[in-house]
Amino acid sequence: MKNLKVLFLLLVLSFAFVACGPYNKTVKEFSAILEEDATVVDLVYTPSRHGSGSGIGPTFDTDGNLGIAFTSITVDIPEKYAIVFKCQHGKFIIECNTQERRKLWNDLDEGQKVKVKYREAWLVTYRVEKKEKTPIAKALKDYWFLTAEPK
Repeated sequence: MKNLKVLFLLLVLSFAFVACGPYNKTVKEFSAILEEDATVVDLVYTPSRHGSGSGIGPTFDTDGNLGIAFTSITVDIPEKYAIVFKCQHGKFIIECNTQERRKLWNDLDEGQKVKVKYREAWLVTYRVEKKEKTPIAKALKDYWFLTAEPK
């Protein structure tokens, strides 16, 4: 029992010592709202698709034995709306899966000039030592589209 108490004390002290030492912490951070000119290159619409099929195919039981059985497959793909913009960073696409974005899709035309608002999403790694945080690495991970306003 005494050995168990000593082991437990050593374990607690080792965690306390490690937790007090320096460590790295990575967090997602966002830029301020940025703006730039863009052109609507394409308004994408993919209609919904539904289908089913059946046939005879191979099966395996729990023991790994091969068999043959009748199979049935149903596929349900919802319709999709998207907008393709071209700006100084190149082309990018946004899905229009909310009412606000669907309205934007309806209001824009191909070739139209717009002012795009977005934020940059960064992964920033900090070296944390005592109560001090020092950035040691920063990587751009994504652009978060906010809106596009006609010019």
